[in-house]
Amino acid sequence: MQEAYVNINSIPTHIFTWGRWIEETISEKEIVICITGNPGLPGFYTEFAGTLQRELGDLPVWVIGHAGHDDPPEASIREVPQLSGNEELFNLDGQIRHKIAFIEKYVPSDVKIHLIGHSIGAWMILQLLENERIRDRIQKCYLLFPTVERMMESPNGWIFTKVAMPLYSVFGYIFFSFFNFLPVWLRLMLIQIYFLIFSIPRQFLGTALKYSKPSVAEKVVFLADDEMARVRGIQREIVEQNLDLLKFYYGSTDGWVPVSYYEQLKRDYPKVDAQLDTKKIDHAFVLRHSQQTAGIVRDMIQQHRSIA
Repeated sequence: MQEAYVNINSIPTHIFTWGRWIEETISEKEIVICITGNPGLPGFYTEFAGTLQRELGDLPVWVIGHAGHDDPPEASIREVPQLSGNEELFNLDGQIRHKIAFIEKYVPSDVKIHLIGHSIGAWMILQLLENERIRDRIQKCYLLFPTVERMMESPNGWIFTKVAMPLYSVFGYIFFSFFNFLPVWLRLMLIQIYFLIFSIPRQFLGTALKYSKPSVAEKVVFLADDEMARVRGIQREIVEQNLDLLKFYYGSTDGWVPVSYYEQLKRDYPKVDAQLDTKKIDHAFVLRHSQQTAGIVRDMIQQHRSIA
């Protein structure tokens, strides 16, 4: 595994790779790129992507998070712009431009991409398909637990808009600021207690600590609020024009994407390649089900490779 912060659209962006670093010459004819969900901290995806690359064996796997969701170390000379006055960098449109810039800069035009999108990353992939230069490079898109429609109408969307956002608007910045005034050892202990309660592996402690920074949390919430406003009905024209490139994988216990969304998709597009999970994998699969999901995605990729 290699990792570094690289400038994409003038924003330091945390990139993780397995099998081939982004600035190395790519001899393979295909690669795998994973676009995260929200929060877009790629540190949550290390077990998933590392397992996937080991099981694929010969394909590089890269993970890119979202602009502003992962600040570089304090000693770094690079700084992420503040949210205020730079909203266009951190909303959905800004995140899509961010992914386009990354692909165009680091993926040679003759290399095919297996593009994985988790949660809102799946919606971003649909928008990327509108860019002809990007679409021509894509071998297949794998949309995992895809929040591509009616986010506000989902059970979790209702909780977010009616409960979480009002609370954050009043107490959020104060809470995160107070939390970050605590000694690091105490912050880690409190996060570890939370992890124990919800059976989250300790390996994500460092990433969760980054997530608790006010400058990161406000951008995560800002993007989520934009998602509620923008991700309404499914984008039928994009789906219809790209059915051959799309593979949907829905959860059976997903508070963001109810099973009824999967059933409606199958009714509207009888030829769609869509699958319903049978293993009760969580929407946030990276926390507890990374290895299981990596095995599922490995099989998908193997089916759609253009080379032996």
